[in-house]
Amino acid sequence: MMLRCAGSFRWRTGFALMLLVLFPSAVWAETLREAVESILLRHDRILAAQADLAAAGERKDQVQRTLFMPNLTVTSHVGKERQSHQTSGPDTDMTSRELDLAVKQLLFDFGKGIADVSVQGWQQQQMREALENANQTLILDAVVSYLNLARANKVLEFAKKSVANVRHQGEVESARVTLGKGYSTDVLQAKAQLAGAEARQVQSRGILLQAQDHARTVFLREPEEVVQLLPPDDSLVILPKAMDDALKSAIASNPQLRQLAALVDGLKEARHSAKIGGFLPTLNGVWEYKMKNDVSGVDGFERENFVKAEMSFPFNLGLASVSSVRAAQRDLDAATNRYNDTLLLVREQVRTSWHNLETSRENADLLTTQASLAEKFLELAKEERALDKRTLLDVLNGETALINARSDALSANTDVRIASYTLLQAMGSLSTEVLSASKGGHTSTVVDQRPIPLSMDNKKKDSAKHGKVK
Repeated sequence: MMLRCAGSFRWRTGFALMLLVLFPSAVWAETLREAVESILLRHDRILAAQADLAAAGERKDQVQRTLFMPNLTVTSHVGKERQSHQTSGPDTDMTSRELDLAVKQLLFDFGKGIADVSVQGWQQQQMREALENANQTLILDAVVSYLNLARANKVLEFAKKSVANVRHQGEVESARVTLGKGYSTDVLQAKAQLAGAEARQVQSRGILLQAQDHARTVFLREPEEVVQLLPPDDSLVILPKAMDDALKSAIASNPQLRQLAALVDGLKEARHSAKIGGFLPTLNGVWEYKMKNDVSGVDGFERENFVKAEMSFPFNLGLASVSSVRAAQRDLDAATNRYNDTLLLVREQVRTSWHNLETSRENADLLTTQASLAEKFLELAKEERALDKRTLLDVLNGETALINARSDALSANTDVRIASYTLLQAMGSLSTEVLSASKGGHTSTVVDQRPIPLSMDNKKKDSAKHGKVK
């Protein structure tokens, strides 16, 4: 029995090692969701928002402790005291020493303390919503950076294929002219197309460099590692069927709006606190204990111990309390106006994201159709080329058009995905759950990205097969 278990263990270990050797990326590949969740734990933008939230919690705790817990005041002095008694007795010259202990507890303040605690609570809520906004913003930044980086890599590959195809086109036409079978105008046209294709390649390389730099900033790792992440499953992105539903979701869940709503509620409590503190007294319970030695001209040691209820009502005769209440009201008005303005901006953002998504979908469909038609044209052009009904230049132009059409379709489909995540963020519904990879570890692509074989000489029959648009 032991021999069987040992043999089974060795067999399983060997099989696991074989999988690691043959498919290391499939075994250890990191998903985009895992990478984003990792940076959410250590990105400075998130750490700063978490520190703000923690500080707001400490301030609220400070106000609560000040309100509900008594304050102890310790006062002591040692000094030389001289008193002159012209009628009641002889003059005194003593070394005065005194220690006073006072414990004061708020008994009643007409609700000002509760309002102050509520103000701190709403400030804490603001920081909580600010943290949520930072999380969603960073998630969107990460997924957009990932998609742009993947798109830039693929577009550059397409651009390189286009340059290679046009360069081959120019070489073939130059050879035909040398043999006296071609036209110099075709050679010039090929050179013009080559310059355009090289310009597109240079532009694509610049876009890739920008995408790589942004990926380093967001993911805190090299772009080569970012492109290895498993892409998210697009089926996890669930959007509302109507724009009105998206607007309702944004009004209820957008963290920017929720943060400003908390600010408005907090300033209402601050105005209430200013009214009470400026025009109503406070009642405190006080216990004092004093130990005196040679104080106030009295020779010897004394003790005082008493408990009292103390009412305090500081009132500025210049009516500073009125200005304080007015300032609190102005702060509230300003916050309310900012909320209303932000509400308009959020609605605009949702509508814009919705329209961008619709436009991107239509554009992707049209460009995908264009790629499909370009592929069919190339197939027919090759058949006509075999029958000497088309020139080699027509075929090579068709191949270049197909490469560019596939590149544009890929870019358009990436825009659709970016618009979807942007809409989720505007609605306040973007989370790392939508970045999970599919069970197979990949998502379906709209455009087939298999390489397009270059055309052969006109004396040879072209039998290469091309991938079709899915």
